[in-house]
Amino acid sequence: MKKILLLILILIVLYGLSVFAMPQVSSTIDNAVGMPWFSEKLRWGKDTFDNTVTDIPSLNEFKSWALDAQKKFLDGVDSTKDTIDTVRGWAQKVEDTYNWAKETYDQAKNTLDEAKQTFEDLSGKVQEVQGVVESVQELTGGSE
Repeated sequence: MKKILLLILILIVLYGLSVFAMPQVSSTIDNAVGMPWFSEKLRWGKDTFDNTVTDIPSLNEFKSWALDAQKKFLDGVDSTKDTIDTVRGWAQKVEDTYNWAKETYDQAKNTLDEAKQTFEDLSGKVQEVQGVVESVQELTGGSE
Protein backbone atom coordinates (compact mmCIF):
# COMPACT_ATOMS: atom_id res chain seq x y z
CA MET A 1 0.00 0.00 0.00
CA LYS A 2 2.83 2.43 0.86
CA LYS A 3 4.48 1.67 -2.47
CA ILE A 4 1.31 2.50 -4.38
CA LEU A 5 0.86 5.81 -2.49
CA LEU A 6 4.54 6.61 -3.05
CA LEU A 7 4.20 5.83 -6.77
CA ILE A 8 1.07 8.09 -7.01
CA LEU A 9 2.91 10.85 -5.16
CA ILE A 10 5.92 10.54 -7.49
CA LEU A 11 3.63 10.69 -10.56
CA ILE A 12 1.87 13.79 -9.21
CA VAL A 13 5.21 15.52 -8.52
CA LEU A 14 6.49 14.60 -12.01
CA TYR A 15 3.28 15.91 -13.57
CA GLY A 16 3.56 19.13 -11.53
CA LEU A 17 7.13 19.63 -12.74
CA SER A 18 6.15 18.91 -16.33
CA VAL A 19 3.42 21.57 -16.19
CA PHE A 20 6.12 24.25 -15.87
CA ALA A 21 9.19 22.57 -17.38
CA MET A 22 7.60 20.72 -20.33
CA PRO A 23 4.17 22.22 -21.10
CA GLN A 24 3.63 20.05 -24.23
CA VAL A 25 3.98 16.83 -22.20
CA SER A 26 1.59 18.05 -19.51
CA SER A 27 -0.90 19.18 -22.19
CA THR A 28 -0.76 15.69 -23.74
CA ILE A 29 -1.44 14.15 -20.33
CA ASP A 30 -4.30 16.59 -19.78
CA ASN A 31 -5.88 15.63 -23.10
CA ALA A 32 -5.51 11.94 -22.27
CA VAL A 33 -7.22 12.41 -18.89
CA GLY A 34 -9.99 14.53 -20.43
CA MET A 35 -9.06 17.86 -18.85
CA PRO A 36 -7.29 19.80 -21.62
CA TRP A 37 -7.41 23.05 -19.63
CA PHE A 38 -5.87 21.80 -16.37
CA SER A 39 -2.14 22.50 -16.90
CA GLU A 40 -2.91 25.86 -18.51
CA LYS A 41 -4.98 26.77 -15.45
CA LEU A 42 -2.08 25.80 -13.16
CA ARG A 43 0.38 27.92 -15.17
CA TRP A 44 -2.03 30.86 -15.12
CA GLY A 45 -2.43 30.50 -11.33
CA LYS A 46 1.34 30.44 -10.85
CA ASP A 47 1.78 33.54 -13.05
CA THR A 48 -0.91 35.36 -11.08
CA PHE A 49 0.71 34.34 -7.80
CA ASP A 50 4.16 35.39 -9.03
CA ASN A 51 2.87 38.78 -10.18
CA THR A 52 1.07 39.33 -6.90
CA VAL A 53 4.01 38.31 -4.73
CA THR A 54 6.72 40.03 -6.76
CA ASP A 55 4.74 43.23 -7.42
CA ILE A 56 5.59 44.70 -4.02
CA PRO A 57 6.63 48.34 -4.27
CA SER A 58 10.07 49.39 -3.15
CA LEU A 59 10.53 51.85 -0.32
CA ASN A 60 11.28 54.65 -2.80
CA GLU A 61 8.15 53.85 -4.82
CA PHE A 62 6.11 53.83 -1.63
CA LYS A 63 7.59 57.17 -0.57
CA SER A 64 6.86 58.58 -4.02
CA TRP A 65 3.25 57.38 -3.84
CA ALA A 66 2.92 58.79 -0.34
CA LEU A 67 4.29 62.16 -1.45
CA ASP A 68 1.95 62.16 -4.47
CA ALA A 69 -0.98 61.31 -2.21
CA GLN A 70 0.04 64.07 0.21
CA LYS A 71 0.32 66.57 -2.65
CA LYS A 72 -3.10 65.58 -4.03
CA PHE A 73 -4.59 65.83 -0.52
CA LEU A 74 -3.05 69.26 0.06
CA ASP A 75 -4.17 70.41 -3.39
CA GLY A 76 -7.67 69.22 -2.52
CA VAL A 77 -7.53 71.07 0.79
CA ASP A 78 -6.32 74.25 -0.94
CA SER A 79 -9.04 73.92 -3.58
CA THR A 80 -11.67 73.39 -0.89
CA LYS A 81 -10.34 76.40 1.05
CA ASP A 82 -10.49 78.54 -2.10
CA THR A 83 -14.06 77.37 -2.74
CA ILE A 84 -15.03 78.15 0.85
CA ASP A 85 -13.44 81.60 0.57
CA THR A 86 -15.32 82.23 -2.68
CA VAL A 87 -18.62 81.11 -1.14
CA ARG A 88 -17.88 83.23 1.92
CA GLY A 89 -17.32 86.24 -0.37
CA TRP A 90 -20.61 85.57 -2.16
CA ALA A 91 -22.37 85.18 1.18
CA GLN A 92 -20.94 88.51 2.32
CA LYS A 93 -22.20 90.16 -0.89
CA VAL A 94 -25.63 88.61 -0.37
CA GLU A 95 -25.67 89.84 3.22
CA ASP A 96 -24.60 93.34 2.13
CA THR A 97 -27.29 93.38 -0.57
CA TYR A 98 -29.89 92.20 1.96
CA ASN A 99 -28.84 94.90 4.43
CA TRP A 100 -28.96 97.54 1.68
CA ALA A 101 -32.40 96.35 0.57
CA LYS A 102 -33.66 96.32 4.16
CA GLU A 103 -32.33 99.84 4.73
CA THR A 104 -33.92 101.04 1.48
CA TYR A 105 -37.23 99.40 2.47
CA ASP A 106 -37.08 101.01 5.91
CA GLN A 107 -36.37 104.43 4.34
CA ALA A 108 -39.23 104.00 1.85
CA LYS A 109 -41.56 102.93 4.66
CA ASN A 110 -40.58 105.97 6.73
CA THR A 111 -41.13 108.23 3.71
CA LEU A 112 -44.57 106.70 3.13
CA ASP A 113 -45.43 107.00 6.82
CA GLU A 114 -44.41 110.67 6.73
CA ALA A 115 -46.41 111.23 3.54
CA LYS A 116 -49.41 109.54 5.12
CA GLN A 117 -49.08 111.76 8.20
CA THR A 118 -48.77 114.85 5.98
CA PHE A 119 -51.85 113.80 4.01
CA GLU A 120 -53.79 113.24 7.24
CA ASP A 121 -52.68 116.65 8.54
CA LEU A 122 -53.67 118.27 5.22
CA SER A 123 -57.00 116.47 5.26
CA GLY A 124 -57.63 117.78 8.76
CA LYS A 125 -56.77 121.33 7.64
CA VAL A 126 -59.12 121.00 4.64
CA GLN A 127 -61.92 119.90 6.97
CA GLU A 128 -61.19 122.84 9.27
CA VAL A 129 -61.30 125.27 6.31
CA GLN A 130 -64.51 123.68 5.09
CA GLY A 131 -65.98 124.05 8.57
CA VAL A 132 -64.98 127.72 8.63
CA VAL A 133 -66.47 128.26 5.13
CA GLU A 134 -69.74 126.66 6.23
CA SER A 135 -69.81 128.79 9.39
CA VAL A 136 -69.20 131.96 7.33
CA GLN A 137 -71.96 130.98 4.91
CA GLU A 138 -74.40 130.42 7.75
CA LEU A 139 -73.53 133.82 9.22
CA THR A 140 -73.85 135.62 5.91
CA GLY A 141 -77.17 134.20 5.15
CA GLY A 142 -76.72 131.02 3.26
CA SER A 143 -75.36 130.01 -0.01
CA GLU A 144 -76.02 131.74 -3.26
